[in-house]
Amino acid sequence: MNTPFTTLPRRGFLAGAGTSLAALALGGCQTVQNYANDPVGAANTIGGLFASDGKAGSVDESALGQGLYPRLVAQSGGAYTNARIQSAMRSFSEPLFRVSRRQFRWEITVLDDNSPNAWALPGGKLGINKGMLRYVASESELAAVISHEMGHAELSHQIAELESKGFTDKLVQFGKGVLQTEINAQVSGLNDLTSRGLDALTPAVSELITSGYSRSHEREADAYVLTVFRATGYDPRQASAIFKTLDALVPPGTKATTSLFSTHPGTRDRIELIDEAAARLPAGGGSAGSADFATIKAVFPTRRYYLRNPAEAS
Repeated sequence: MNTPFTTLPRRGFLAGAGTSLAALALGGCQTVQNYANDPVGAANTIGGLFASDGKAGSVDESALGQGLYPRLVAQSGGAYTNARIQSAMRSFSEPLFRVSRRQFRWEITVLDDNSPNAWALPGGKLGINKGMLRYVASESELAAVISHEMGHAELSHQIAELESKGFTDKLVQFGKGVLQTEINAQVSGLNDLTSRGLDALTPAVSELITSGYSRSHEREADAYVLTVFRATGYDPRQASAIFKTLDALVPPGTKATTSLFSTHPGTRDRIELIDEAAARLPAGGGSAGSADFATIKAVFPTRRYYLRNPAEAS
């Protein structure tokens, strides 16, 4: 049984980590043979990576997301083993993905996790928990969840957060450990280093994408929902509905943070901002009657306020 709405503390990450994590995880540093033959040079190489001034645009977001995606899916309970649901989710999401201006290969996977949450990796890789599918009561609510997570990837929020204070400290320690291991073991080849680099990144990235972003990034992702709704015909006035459901799900006073629900900034404040912006937009007709949504709801009928008693979750 997965614990719903696990509280994960929000953490910051050090500036400059973007370039270093991409180089380390995706093979940008010296070969392992050089680690063994020239430890001083290797140490300088790693030091240079961690000292560099990274910018979001310098990170290969698609490659980073592609490398981390199977690890995060596995860590999140694995893909839900129902091919029809996976196919319906991909089909439902395709019109939303077409709104993106980024040259990403967008993907979405339904995860075998009972908590009502969703997440996105750099490069357009999304995960949505089966627990979330139990609380989306309409097509527009599901579209809002997907669009919100799209916004984080579209606007490179993950990279920006990783480049803020705190993350490089962890990578520096990892780099020192890898260096010593490779010197001692005299291992040849780069694939194992790349794999272990991604393994080392996974916990920190997982914490970021599941526990929530900064106030400004969450609000930008909320606003992106309206961008997608305007482009696809969903009614902007329905954009906040799923956030109202999430706000009702969590008992008052709970200090919980997820990718979609947060106490900082307050979800109710975010709902007000979404509704204010939506009121200035023309109404949309939505896409009522989607066969894909009907397929999803046949397996995951909508529940209301179920998680006010987390002990009932299964």
